[in-house]
Amino acid sequence: MRVIRKVVAVLQADDISAWLFGGWGLDARIGRITREHGDVEFWVERIYAERSKALLVGAGAMALPTQPPEESCEFTWDEVSFSTAYFDRWPDGSFSQSLGRFADWLFPPGSFGGEPVTLDGTPVLAMSVSGMLAMKEQFPRLRNGRPWRQKDITDMEILRRLASAETTDGRIGAP
Repeated sequence: MRVIRKVVAVLQADDISAWLFGGWGLDARIGRITREHGDVEFWVERIYAERSKALLVGAGAMALPTQPPEESCEFTWDEVSFSTAYFDRWPDGSFSQSLGRFADWLFPPGSFGGEPVTLDGTPVLAMSVSGMLAMKEQFPRLRNGRPWRQKDITDMEILRRLASAETTDGRIGAP
């Protein structure tokens, strides 16, 4: 959580939004930490890719040359691995990662909303339940996708339950 707080604070100070996804994003949507995580994953709008990288490095994160720069950047900070992946907004309200190996990955409207959720007492943005579910469901069919792992199957079951429990305002549970 310490690195999540740091990344969010650095980017928010420069008006850049970052949405958790993956295991931490699912935990944020649930509202509590459910398991150990190997890394932290954020989505950042592509127009902020270079600026977000410069801000994070300037604040103490170390950028790693491990990913195609048009797709994402991996970092370490205080010995914790995290990444920022880049998405594009489209006029119809949908989103995609239009450059690189996963250019066929599409996310539904509402995937990147502005309403924070609370994780371990910290307000954070998290990719929507429908966005994370679409992301997971599409992965094996992508040009460069891979088969689902057991944790992906479990996550999709949880996301489907959360989707059925969402209220009309996008929050989980009863209004």
